[in-house]
Amino acid sequence: MTARCLQGTLTIEAFLDDNSQPQLVLSQEEIKQLNQQISKELSAVVPNLDDSSYAIVGGLYQSSELLQPGFPIHSQLRQYANAALKGENNRRNQLIIGANDDGLPEGLAHNDNVQTTPLFFIPFVIISENDDTKEIFEKQLMHKGMGSKKLLQQVQDAIGVKLRHINFMTVLDLAAMMHNHLQMAGFEPLWQILEQAVFSQNPETKVTTPQHNEFYLSKKMVFTPFFSYLFWSTHGPGKDLTQPQEKYLHYTQVQRQYVATLVEHGLDVRQYIPTPQTYPINEKEICFATLDQTRLTGDYYHEIITPINEDKKVNVEKNSHQHLGMLFFQVSDDQDGLEFYYPLTQKGIPEIEKLLKGREL
Repeated sequence: MTARCLQGTLTIEAFLDDNSQPQLVLSQEEIKQLNQQISKELSAVVPNLDDSSYAIVGGLYQSSELLQPGFPIHSQLRQYANAALKGENNRRNQLIIGANDDGLPEGLAHNDNVQTTPLFFIPFVIISENDDTKEIFEKQLMHKGMGSKKLLQQVQDAIGVKLRHINFMTVLDLAAMMHNHLQMAGFEPLWQILEQAVFSQNPETKVTTPQHNEFYLSKKMVFTPFFSYLFWSTHGPGKDLTQPQEKYLHYTQVQRQYVATLVEHGLDVRQYIPTPQTYPINEKEICFATLDQTRLTGDYYHEIITPINEDKKVNVEKNSHQHLGMLFFQVSDDQDGLEFYYPLTQKGIPEIEKLLKGREL
């Protein structure tokens, strides 16, 4: 028999509002107490758990922290379990990992930049050679794994917010849930990228959205052209579209959503500036090294059409949208100088404003 690492989570759906501050890191004693009920209910679903190696961590994660290439949180748990439980003679091999004064151990820390949603996940692994254990875990865990009222109350007390629901599931169940969510939201192309990146041995794919965003996945890197409005409307997808301004808003919204989501899932997203030489791209001979030469870094993009006179006052127009926020700053002078500043992150907006401060007419 071959040992297999079974990757699961306790899925927690919470009621959240502006005043909710759930405790996302549990101490060693807190997760130890909570695990008594977790492992008891897990044993009722998964046979032979007592004869398996089992590890759980006292952290509440977002789905994007778990569904990443290589499943880093679960992989780290497996490594800790293999190191700590190797050669153990006790019948029930359990490793319970909680936080100390410095937080959770290396490889299990939270990503503070991930957007918080009402769905939290406490990950665990089971390392087993038993075929019944593996089959029931993979095929029936979510269907039979609804948490009890007692466990719900204990989790609720531990994290300090009211809960709707708790359930055991595998990472494949989690992926299926995410797929359904993105599909219903109209983000099927986004799932195509994530599915390839997370589950494929050698991920390679190209995805185009209905809003004309383009994404090229190669291993853990995603290349995507960042269209300024001028390039969009003169050389890019907008040149043959009616109402290019409105369509550019749609493109911008999707670009920001996709880039943020892919970054949260651990992918190296590289926005690059397309040129007449690199756009449209030759899909048969994509040279990522060439695209990387115009890769955007930093918090904003400065596009120079005609250089403005640095010694003179300039006219600054702020182009924003009620839902998307700041789109770009248009800067001009009285000598046909024209430049644009595009914020790439929220930090980019004050940085641009600082650069332009005191220069306006």
